[in-house]
Amino acid sequence: MNWKFVVFWAIVMITMVGTFLYDYNFASQPALNGYMGDEVWYVPASRNVLHILGVNVTYEFNGSYGVNVIFSNETAKMLYMSTADGIAAINGATFRREYNNFPGVYYDIPKAYYRRFLKELSLDLPKGSYYVVPGYEYPDKDDIQKYLNTEHPFLGKDIIMLSMVALGDEPINWRLPGIIEFALLELVVVLATYKISRSYLASLIALAFVTADPTLQATSVTAMLDIHVAFFVGLFVLALAYEREFTSATFLGLASAVKLSGAFGWPVLLWKALKRENSFVRFMLVVVVIPTVAFLIPELTIIKAIGFEPWLRQFLGSFKWHLSYKGPNPNPSPFWGWFVDYRPFYFHYGPDVVASTDPVLLLSMVVFILAMPWLYRRKPKVIEPFLVFWSTVGFFALQYALGGKTQFTFYTTVLVPPAAVVMGVSLNELLRWEAFRESLGFYRKVLGKFLALLRRFRPARERPQG
Repeated sequence: MNWKFVVFWAIVMITMVGTFLYDYNFASQPALNGYMGDEVWYVPASRNVLHILGVNVTYEFNGSYGVNVIFSNETAKMLYMSTADGIAAINGATFRREYNNFPGVYYDIPKAYYRRFLKELSLDLPKGSYYVVPGYEYPDKDDIQKYLNTEHPFLGKDIIMLSMVALGDEPINWRLPGIIEFALLELVVVLATYKISRSYLASLIALAFVTADPTLQATSVTAMLDIHVAFFVGLFVLALAYEREFTSATFLGLASAVKLSGAFGWPVLLWKALKRENSFVRFMLVVVVIPTVAFLIPELTIIKAIGFEPWLRQFLGSFKWHLSYKGPNPNPSPFWGWFVDYRPFYFHYGPDVVASTDPVLLLSMVVFILAMPWLYRRKPKVIEPFLVFWSTVGFFALQYALGGKTQFTFYTTVLVPPAAVVMGVSLNELLRWEAFRESLGFYRKVLGKFLALLRRFRPARERPQG
């Protein structure tokens, strides 16, 4: 066995294991045992959908189960909360928290008395005056007990829901899928880079940029949508590198099923299909049918919960929301600011969890424009992740131009996988000036042909009289 092969894969595996262990230990520390960042929206939405579907989750702490008692309205809360408090006290409640922004109260009830607590609630409180949502406590936000986050597609919440059901409704379990995906994304980027470059060094360069990326690090330990969309975009790039048309179409659909920005690489899929497909049926399968089916399957959860017509109406209405200004915010960062890490987004203070960008990685993608003709001749498939990156930036720019000016640095999570692949391949090839010299010569020739074309259409001067 080649020693380089062994060393290479040892480095990759050690990095992946180290990433998982570091992130897991960081995300599970007591100081982060609560909501951080946009977890206050996505996690409650996941819990609410599970409740609508009749699936109960559990949160266990020091021998007690967590339970939310949600009243039908403020009047019911005023009338019956003292009764609920009394029942909780009789059953040995170890913790109580009253919500101020919606009619509800949270209790920790010892496991031995939990079923009795629920039974006594049903006997002493009028039917329809309350309902019970087992699990972790809610953030105290207006009407959060009803929130379903239908302005975003649902695969990201499906993943959070799966972890809640399988492992329990608590912070580290919400975050575990993202932590696993971060480690797997390192492998995905390495495989894509190696397929394009056939170079261990290029693959390790790409691995280093993924592992050290501050945006990936922050979003991987936060139960949000962005780490999931980045993971599926990474798989999309990998499938492109391996020339797997149907697979790449599937991963693009799944990426968009997490967040619509996952679909921003679709023009690359279209370009590939236009070049390769002679069959209209296969062309439509690749660019329309498979991505649409892959997008819709994860939506079945929310469709079952609220019905097809409400889901469709709210999904179509979400486009207006995405293209609207969300009001004053201290942390907006327009898409051009991402290249210089303008206004990092803090998910948590003490310990700090900050979504900040890597200007070296992002600005290099600008520099590589100058060298891409030469790079393309050397490694033709590098153009695909390069175009995925710039197609995604282009759609973010379009969103901004159409009114969606409330953008944040953590949106760049989706840009990191294709950028890291391009960085690995490019740095491995560009350690020579000839790349820039030849590419600049290419642009000079193109400019010269363009100017010559313009001269052909310049009107001839009239000969002076006399």
